[in-house]
Formats: sequence, C-alpha cells, structure tokens
Amino acid sequence: MKWNLKVWQLFVLLSTSVFYFFYYFARYNYSITLPYIQEELQLSHAVLGLIATALTAGYALGQFVNGFLIDRYGPRVMMTLGGFLSAFANFFMGIGQSFYHLVAAWFSNGYFQAMGFGSCCKLYVNWFDKENRGKPLGFNEFLQSFSSAIIIPFGALIITVLGWRYVYVIPVLPLLFFSLFFYWKMRNKPIEKGFEVAWAEEEVQESFLEHAKQAYRMALSDWRMLLTYASYGGSQFARFAIYTWVPVYIYDMTGQIVESAWVTAFFAIGGAVGSLAIGFLTDLIHKRYPLIFAGMTLSAICLVVFASMPSAPILILSGLMALCGVGIEAVEVCYFLLPLDILDKDKKATGVGCMNAWGKTFASFQGGLFGLIVDLSGFQIAFLVTALISFISAFIVIPIKK
Repeated sequence: MKWNLKVWQLFVLLSTSVFYFFYYFARYNYSITLPYIQEELQLSHAVLGLIATALTAGYALGQFVNGFLIDRYGPRVMMTLGGFLSAFANFFMGIGQSFYHLVAAWFSNGYFQAMGFGSCCKLYVNWFDKENRGKPLGFNEFLQSFSSAIIIPFGALIITVLGWRYVYVIPVLPLLFFSLFFYWKMRNKPIEKGFEVAWAEEEVQESFLEHAKQAYRMALSDWRMLLTYASYGGSQFARFAIYTWVPVYIYDMTGQIVESAWVTAFFAIGGAVGSLAIGFLTDLIHKRYPLIFAGMTLSAICLVVFASMPSAPILILSGLMALCGVGIEAVEVCYFLLPLDILDKDKKATGVGCMNAWGKTFASFQGGLFGLIVDLSGFQIAFLVTALISFISAFIVIPIKK
C-alpha cells in the first residue's frame, strides 16, 4: 500500500524520535557510573568531572563540523553513521582500564553523538512546514528526556547486578539495530517519495567550499543567532551540571545509588512532560523567547532552593529536579526552533550545529569547574553558581523578539 504524505510525516516523526531516544541510552548512561569510576580509579571531583567534559567537548567539535555535513550530505547517512560509531565508542568505554582511556572513549562518543540531533532537525525542516515544526520537535524532546529518565535507573539496576562496565554494553544494543533500520527505511525529503511540497528547499548548487563558507558566515554573523548561542551555552552548563553532579551529590549524602538515580531521573521526567506542552505552546503563540526566559528563570530559582536544602527529603529534591527539567530540558524545543526560523533552508542544520557546539563548549567547563568548586567550597556553592548562570541565560535571550 502506498503511503500518503500525512502517513510519511508520522513515520518520519516516530522513527526519527525513537532512533534518537536510543541515542540517549548511549550518552546519558555515564552519569550513574561516575561514583564507581571515582572509587575504582581514586579520582578527585575535579578530575572526575573531566570525563563529562570529554563528552561535551567531543560533542561541541562534532556539532560544529557535522551540522554542515548534514546540510551537505543529508540526515539519513549522517544519523546512521553516528549511531553505529557511538555504539562502538560505548563498548570501548566499557573495557577502559585507565582514566585516559575513559576520556578518549567518551570524547569520541561525544563527537559521534553530534551526528544525531542536527539530523533530526533537518528531517523536520524537510518534512514539515514552518508553522508545524514545534510539535514534532517537542515530541522528539519528550522522548529524549524520557530516555534520560529511563537510562539512569536502568543503569543503576545493571550496576547492582553486573557492575558498572555493562552500562556501556547492554543499553547500547538497540542503537545498533535502529541504525540499520533507519538507513533502510528513512528518506531525506518528501520529493524522494514523489511528494512535492511548498516548503521544499532547492538543491544546493554551490561547490562544497562555497556552500560551507556561506553557511558558516550566516550562522556566525547574525546577531540573533549569537545571542541564542550565548543563552543556550548557559542552559547547557546547567543541564550537564545536573546530569553529572546530582547523582554524585545524592550518593555522597546517602550512599544509595538507586536514590541518586531517581532524583536525577526526575530532572529528565520534568523535561519530558514539559517538552510536549512547550512544543504545542510555541506553535500556538509563534514565539520562542518568552518560553525560554520563563524556563531558565524557573530553573535558576529551583537550583537556589535545591542548594539551600541539602537535608530535605528525597521527594522534595526530586520535585525540584522535575521543575528544573521543565525549565531547562523542555525549553530546548524553543532554542532549536530559533535557527530553523532564522536561517535559510540549506543552512539550518549548520545553525543547529553551531548552537550545539557553543552550548556544549560552555557545558565542557562545568565538569572541571563544578568539581573544583566542590573540592574547594562544597556542593551548595557549586549549585548556586549554576543558578546564577541560568539567570543570566534567561535575560540574554530577551532581545530576540522575532
């Protein structure tokens, strides 16, 4: 039976989002293993944080390079390649015996993971008109946040049964399967299935170098994009500080790996639920910046309260993390709609890549910096610094009114 355009749009949405769901199994599996890596290798908090820094540094480099390659060669090939390579980087992480081995493996994984999200955005641009991109992107954010919520307690369960190394093996296997399925079934554009749509972009006529020059010049010179990059950088600092250090913080206080997993998982759960709502809301009001401002302000307030209540019941800490997830994870929908709104069609993935590169560069500083602050002044001060960065991010985005 021949599918119509609506059915193909649904297929693109579901297959892309589910594939990226399993990308997250191979990325956020690391946080729950950190207390065990720290104990096995006898690392300080500052040095331990460099493993998280390796991930975000590799991701930043990969986004800067791969965004343009997605524009040039298409999301089908790039996302498939990223899935395969990320799985093998995880296997390499699982057999690591030294700190430098782990850093190299996780840096490589960050680079390969960067082939995923820009591909998702490019597919949504190709298959959906501008007025209806918030919903698919919101659904994608919902699934990726839900994936984070699952992988953390799932990783804790694997650790209690098999040990921390298997967290880099078992959850990664579905990623290999979906890489094969995605390459087999996915199509880059509606025209490849015989559909002519009004929002279709023209084929790129420039040479590789000329296309790259124009794409990066536009992505790096538009003042709205530059403000977006700066605000998103603060958002990613806070996001990775939570994913990296909340499990360590709770484990240090309670000695319970399952409790630390669940508190962190509520950050992702809040992001998952909020992403669906924000995807619909931003399409309804046709604005991005008010939701970003509100979300980052909410997360900053919650981080201040979280830092001020170290002995609060686990339920209260989990609730605060859920609200932070709404403020940070969910508003990523709006952040990534901005380059899709602002830039030309054959440069949108480049813009997404540049923004992700900038954001993950900021996030790279949280690993060592947060760990150093913890070693010098404690977790409470480190979380307050993160809250301040979230406040600044909220105000930076205000001038982007259109």
